Amino acid sequence: MLRYAAFTDIGLVRKNNEDSLYIGCPWGGLEENLFVVADGMGGHKGGEYASRFVARRIPEILHSRGKKGNIDLALEEATEKVNAALYRISQESEELSGLGSTLVMAFWDKSRFHIINVGDSRAYLFADGELIQITEDHSLVEEMVRSGRLDRDDEMYRANRNVITRAMGTEPYVEEDLFTAEAAPGSRLLLCTDGLHGMLEEEEIILILSEEADTEAAAERLVGEAKKGGGRDNITVILIDVLDTENS
Repeated sequence: MLRYAAFTDIGLVRKNNEDSLYIGCPWGGLEENLFVVADGMGGHKGGEYASRFVARRIPEILHSRGKKGNIDLALEEATEKVNAALYRISQESEELSGLGSTLVMAFWDKSRFHIINVGDSRAYLFADGELIQITEDHSLVEEMVRSGRLDRDDEMYRANRNVITRAMGTEPYVEEDLFTAEAAPGSRLLLCTDGLHGMLEEEEIILILSEEADTEAAAERLVGEAKKGGGRDNITVILIDVLDTENS
């Protein structure tokens, strides 16, 4: 059983919100089990269109497919179909040329989350006072950090942290990353755009998740602190608390 809360905010600098989210149950059941966060790019119309397309179309594809076969394969196929469709739109529409979107989504399956990401929106697991970043950013600077060519306190990191190397809709084919995270009762899964993790250090996120037991209060405080930290981008958060599990 899950308890969750979601907030999206325009922030303090941007004139429009290019983030989108989805919470629902496209395969049926008694509780929501699919959570999607998308961060659009490509200008006012392109960014908004791309993130909304991703957040709406993936659940539609999963629903039409039905819960058949392997969950991971279904999530990957839906991601790739949406990417191809979004790419075709960007090629056919001059107004939407250059659009793209990040994607991070999680599907809850009894005792674990199946997680897919493209771009630099993130999934974190918070358990026993420890915050673990599950996803790996597809960004220029994070790839340089992982290869040992750059430190996060370097000026180049700060100047180029928004340059991503993968996105939905920018190429005809996309390579998504897939993760599985076991989640015991009492753990929390956080999905967010870079409007959150770009404004808050991990220590600040840990403090908030430790101090705020209420799901909605914790999610709202995360957004509020990101705005206090500068609010330079749109901020979107889905916080999912695992209350109990059903082992398969």
